Amino acid sequence: MAESVMEQRFVFFDLETGGPDPKRHPIIQLAAVAVDSRLEVLEAFEAKVRFDQRRANSHSLRKNHYHPGVWAKEAREPEELAREFADFLRRHATVPALSSQGAAYKVAQLVAHNATFDSPFLSTWYEKLDAYLPARRLVLCTLQLALWHFALSGAKPPANLQLATLCAHFGIPFHAAAAHEALADVAATVQLYRALRQQNLPVINVAA
Repeated sequence: MAESVMEQRFVFFDLETGGPDPKRHPIIQLAAVAVDSRLEVLEAFEAKVRFDQRRANSHSLRKNHYHPGVWAKEAREPEELAREFADFLRRHATVPALSSQGAAYKVAQLVAHNATFDSPFLSTWYEKLDAYLPARRLVLCTLQLALWHFALSGAKPPANLQLATLCAHFGIPFHAAAAHEALADVAATVQLYRALRQQNLPVINVAA
């Protein structure tokens, strides 16, 4: 009997950080939600990361709801979390890949809002920890999808493409107080992707 093909899964993720520079500033919180092709939630992951506060920007910590007492109780070591998150990604890996020796394996397809910010942080974090990130390096981005939606549909865009603003535009419940809480941001990103997918984005016809 032929091996059944696993349907496409997506891993929506969000990071909260101690600053804007992935080479200098730490990740302080990581959350993810794995969904199937129908966007049904399969599993969630959320953790606070232990970090050196001297390497963080105080403004970013305030914005990202950092509380020393909470982190002292709940934060975990980066190496441990990186291993656990890699295992989470492997459980939802559906994108075929080939090793340099030609062996077939699968990696996860990541999705983020403003992936140009989150993706370098995640890959740099794994590089610093000398650990393997079992995910496709091309990360899907709901901010870019929103840009395409407004460009192709001709609909008037909101004032900006921040997650909270887009959620308000599409009628997705998302309280401002929840912004920059990693798991709340991930849940909102999944809802935003659902809303954008329902818009039936038109196909671009490129002339020969």
